Amino acid sequence: MVTFGISPECLCHDVRDNVRRVRDLEEAGFTHIWEGDHTLPWQHSAGHTAGIWATLTAFLANTERAIVGPMVIPPIGTRHQPIDVAIEIATLELLYPGRTALGVGTGEAMNEKTTSGVWPPLRERIDRLVEAIGLIRRAWEEPDYFRHQGRYFDSFFYLYQKLDRRIPIICAAGGPKMAANAGRLADGYVAVGVPAEVHRDVLQPAFDSGAAEAGRASPTGFRTAWVSTSYHPDRERALEGARVYGGLLIPEAYTYIQDPRVIEQRALLVRDEALSAAFCVATSGEEIIGRFEAFIEAGCDHIIWADMSPDPSIVARVCRDEVLPYFARKYGTGAPRVDAAVS
Repeated sequence: MVTFGISPECLCHDVRDNVRRVRDLEEAGFTHIWEGDHTLPWQHSAGHTAGIWATLTAFLANTERAIVGPMVIPPIGTRHQPIDVAIEIATLELLYPGRTALGVGTGEAMNEKTTSGVWPPLRERIDRLVEAIGLIRRAWEEPDYFRHQGRYFDSFFYLYQKLDRRIPIICAAGGPKMAANAGRLADGYVAVGVPAEVHRDVLQPAFDSGAAEAGRASPTGFRTAWVSTSYHPDRERALEGARVYGGLLIPEAYTYIQDPRVIEQRALLVRDEALSAAFCVATSGEEIIGRFEAFIEAGCDHIIWADMSPDPSIVARVCRDEVLPYFARKYGTGAPRVDAAVS
């Protein structure tokens, strides 16, 4: 079975509009609604700002069945402490049972450094994330007070209202090292901007290897392709939506460029051909199906449409009428995955 999620992208669309349209997206067939955690957007001219926890709460309140979560949030101790993330997700799970998931990653300078002044090197951020995942699980599952004294976190905690299910954790992975960490510690991985063959030949084998190293069956359900998608029947309009996110293709934007105005200027150097190769720039449901299906055939079982569309109001219709019915017929889709109850 393949499931489909969508990120309405509050970086380039007004959060109020996104909250109004998530019900239409759910009714179109999306089983998961995700949202990124950012303090600054990837560009300036059409940028927006929205807090992650209030946004997720509003998404849950305006849908009935969809699983909702951050994709991704960095619980590495700069902006977000692991215990705080555990509490926030646990609270959403109590309020909306069976409808939460957590995506985690190592963060981006444009969010972490701009707000905290702290930006550890990649090796340290990976180590912080690995420790944080274990701490979050302990926060949810320890039967009594516990003390965590690790390399980066020193926490004393007890979650008074225990959860009825095991909340899935999906870990961002751009290469084999993080994919293996995801296999050892998490319930899935998500990769942004990675070709289908890299999922098949690099990430999934590393994910399986990490699970085997931890002595467990390799998880399924969240071998996730994040597909930045701009849809509009007019090709030029579809390209306009993709150009907004041209900064995603500039490596420095993930590390030391922090100003969206600078990222936007650099993005202007990205040619339309490169945008079309890296993103799903589509004028029809058939084009979207072709791009998404390549990831499914490569072994991905969860596809996220990261919405860059210039007119997001038309997205639900093409998904309801063309895209999602095709995949339901060919691969089977179903209700959102709900994990077994915590013992």
